[in-house]
Amino acid sequence: RIEVTKEIPEDLPPIVVDRRQLQEVLFNLIRNAAQAIKPPGRITIRARDTGEAQVRIEIEDTGSGIPPDKLGKIYDPFFTTKEPGKGTGLGLFIVRQIVERNKGRISVESTVGKGTAFFLDFPSAKP
Repeated sequence: RIEVTKEIPEDLPPIVVDRRQLQEVLFNLIRNAAQAIKPPGRITIRARDTGEAQVRIEIEDTGSGIPPDKLGKIYDPFFTTKEPGKGTGLGLFIVRQIVERNKGRISVESTVGKGTAFFLDFPSAKP
């Protein structure tokens, strides 16, 4: 009972990333989004050319959100907002490492009770 919406234009410029590593990043972020949602809910996946030789990928959910006092710790190893036994606290730590290894940047916006959005910015491939 979670709706998944994709908003990805056909003419998106390519990015240079390791395909398997990007799949791992997206899998982790989408799984986290689904786990944060108490159905019904929605996950929206967007991608767009920023016009600054970058492609932005967004993963947005209508989940519980992350409290402001915990937001600065989400990339720390072994930190988790999940119930005990539900997460290792390594997912976002690894996600950030993979994104940065592929010359990208990751950022997040979250509002408790409304949801969370992760933003991945990667350089677009030179023609």
